[in-house]
Amino acid sequence: MSDDWADDPQFPTPQPGPSGDRLKVRFAISLLVAIAQLLIFWDLVLSSLQFIWPPTEPRTQWVTFVLVSVGSFTVISVLIGTLIGDQLYDRWLKNVM
Repeated sequence: MSDDWADDPQFPTPQPGPSGDRLKVRFAISLLVAIAQLLIFWDLVLSSLQFIWPPTEPRTQWVTFVLVSVGSFTVISVLIGTLIGDQLYDRWLKNVM
């Protein structure tokens, strides 16, 4: 029996995601970037706490502020952590791990 279905575009060959070691490096760098962000913007974080708790009216404005504040730190940390982590992994750690 031939293997004709292997090249069928309806059923492409699965592409595995990044390795576990690469993800660990990304996470570590992202965590370091998040800590650095908190240290750099510590005064801003402290001054923003008064707006975060207790919740204020209107609730939608408060929820938007909280989501933007938390989301910006998360997205920036993960983005920079992924970019730097991949470069670090590809350049030096790929053969070590």
